[in-house]
This record gives sequence, C-alpha cells and structure tokens, in this order.
Amino acid sequence: MQTMQRAFNKSRQAKSMTRQHKLNRLHKLVAKHEPMVQRGASIRTGFAEIDAYFDTQVSGGGIPCGGLHEVAAESTADMPAVLGFAHRLAARFMAQGADDDVLLYGQTHAACRDGGQPYGPALAAHGLSPQRLVYLDGVTLPDLLWAGEQALSCASVACSLLTSSESVPDFTHSRRLSLAARAAERPLLLALGKTAASAATTRWRVAALPQNGWQVTLEKLRLTYDTPPPSVGWSLYPATTQIAEKPNVMPLMRRAV
Repeated sequence: MQTMQRAFNKSRQAKSMTRQHKLNRLHKLVAKHEPMVQRGASIRTGFAEIDAYFDTQVSGGGIPCGGLHEVAAESTADMPAVLGFAHRLAARFMAQGADDDVLLYGQTHAACRDGGQPYGPALAAHGLSPQRLVYLDGVTLPDLLWAGEQALSCASVACSLLTSSESVPDFTHSRRLSLAARAAERPLLLALGKTAASAATTRWRVAALPQNGWQVTLEKLRLTYDTPPPSVGWSLYPATTQIAEKPNVMPLMRRAV
C-alpha cells in the first residue's frame, strides 16, 4: 500500500512539474511575439515578495509608471480586495508626483451601487489622501474611459483609478488607453470585476484571504523577464506593509461633475 502511495505521489509531482514547464514555455513564446513596454520611471509595490520578483527577474525592476494596469477580481465577492490592492498601487504612483497632484477616482453606476463611494479613512489606511482625490460619481463606462484618457494629458493628475464591476473595455479601448498612458508616462489603473482581451502592461488577479489578506497573481506582464511570475501568486497581508504616504484621515473629496 505504501509503495502504491509513493508511486502515486511521484506521478502527481511529475505531472505538476510538466504543467509548470509547459506554462513557462508558453509565457516565453508569448513574450517573443508581444511587444514589450519601454521602461521609464517605475514604482515598488511595498510587498517584499513581489518586489523581490521584479528586482531579480524583470528587466529594469519595478512597475512602470507609464502604462495601463489592471487589477481584476477572482470572483464578484473579491471586489473589496481588488480595490484594496488597487489603492495600494495608486498610493505608490501618487508618491512619484508633486505634493499638490491629484488622483482621479471614477466609478461606473454599477460599481458605485455595488461597492459604495470611496470612504475617506479607508483610503487613508492604504496611503491615499482624500484631500487629493477628484471623484467621478457613477458614470457610464464610455464616459469613465474618456475621462481617464483626458486625465492623462493633465499634468496635475498623477494617477487615475477607474472602477467597473460589471463591464470591461474592449481591446480597442484598452489599446488606446495603454498607448496614451505610455506616451504621457503616467499610470492608469483599472479595477475590474471581470476581464477580457486587453493591451494592459500588467494584470493582477486578486482574491480575498482570511484575516484581511489578499491572494495576488500576476497574470499579464508586458515587460522583459527571465522567469515568468509564479502561477500560485503571492499571499499578502497589507496590515503589515509600510505605505507610501502618511495617512490623512479627513474624509474629504473633490467631486468632478
């Protein structure tokens, strides 16, 4: 019986290694045919495991500021975790700008209905100052994407964070936003309830873990790398992570109408 169990375990391990090998080969094949993003200014996430991967495996290290970055939910119930991780990235991008630069924060009608409006103290807990936030309240997805594209040409907008829980940009819109973000050398974050084909520089898949943790997987990476991101991702617990800015707990927002 023990012999059969050992044989079974070895077979399962061999299949797992073969699967990972095929996945690595597929990542390398895609990387050969997909144009890579040129590097400029970049940020560190503040999570040691992710930053270690970018430092050792990705050319140039860090997440480029000039680009489109998607943060997507594993399931509908994971949208709060998606927003938490997106807020952390936005805080890091904001720290690269001037002290009076603002964050454009927009939600579709459904995202506002399902998750509510941004809450000042919660933003501050992730390193974002509500006083530096310009808020778009419950608009359609086309209007939201248009606002994000226009914000890329505004020097005082250091970062844009757009949230849609029910619909996603098609590839044409995604490529247009990606090119605009790279040309402006500014970040545009999309927090999404689901995904489709896109031209994003990175795509992060986020699921909630017990004790306020996040399981984060880097699904898409349009940068030159030596080893693909780990397929199992990283288990993160943000309460132990140092944030980029000192929190400002006043729940004050400037509204864009």
